[in-house]
Amino acid sequence: MKRLYLYLFFLFLCLSAQAQEFKVYQFPADKVPAIDGNTHDWDCVPADYKITETALKEDEGKHAQPDTTTLKVSVKVGWCAETQKLYFLYEAYDNYWRFSENSLNTDIFEVVVDGDCSGGPFIDRFHPTAPKDVWQAWFKFHGCHAQNYHIFTPAHGNDWCMLWGPQVWLKQKPYADYAYQYSFKEGEPGKLTLEFYITPFDHADADGPELSCPTLLKEGNEIGLCWAVIDWDAHPTSKDGLVKAKTDHETTHTLPFMPQHMDSTGKDIQCKRLRSESRWYYH
Repeated sequence: MKRLYLYLFFLFLCLSAQAQEFKVYQFPADKVPAIDGNTHDWDCVPADYKITETALKEDEGKHAQPDTTTLKVSVKVGWCAETQKLYFLYEAYDNYWRFSENSLNTDIFEVVVDGDCSGGPFIDRFHPTAPKDVWQAWFKFHGCHAQNYHIFTPAHGNDWCMLWGPQVWLKQKPYADYAYQYSFKEGEPGKLTLEFYITPFDHADADGPELSCPTLLKEGNEIGLCWAVIDWDAHPTSKDGLVKAKTDHETTHTLPFMPQHMDSTGKDIQCKRLRSESRWYYH
């Protein structure tokens, strides 16, 4: 079976980085996940393809390691040459699920993909002319060369994610699909299973897919990928539980790869930020 490899270069408080290799599964065309919330389609993926919270490190120094009594996560990523899509299996146990409020102050799995690994900023405020023409920066720059999905865990009614950008067609079929499995209610503990796929674009145009250029997923190519796990344990008294906007850790640049876990607990808001760097290689 061909493989897509993810190389993570972990950064802590030192200048040097230590490389680790994570395997990412390539599905044959007749074995791609059905996107129904059932994990059986992923049984063919070996256990060592799973990336858990043990592979993530906090960058604030508040905690020595992720607190698995609060949140445990695992992620598997696959791809298929025939469908040209990236497939994700996200499984999480949380001691307090927050999702009934229709806002971003809820539990979120955030994914950013840069299909051709071009790197650099993709957020409107970093456009050189943004102060002069905010709409030009939004429609012609934001989310064009890299795409950002704030995926609600679980969904807010019928809405599964906020696509951060004007290209709202990206979160709809045939470019994306999703399914959840869970039995908890707001504020309860429990396990969530999220299965979805997305389609990366080298240029995603606000005016639609006809004017866009999809990424060619091909062995030997590289892509940029990052994700963040945002966990609110109780109703926040303020937005202090969110990470402040700083480009050294925020997912506004597609490389380096920066998975982050932000854990907000009760009135005493605390944040956990987890980061690493990566490149993805097709073989």
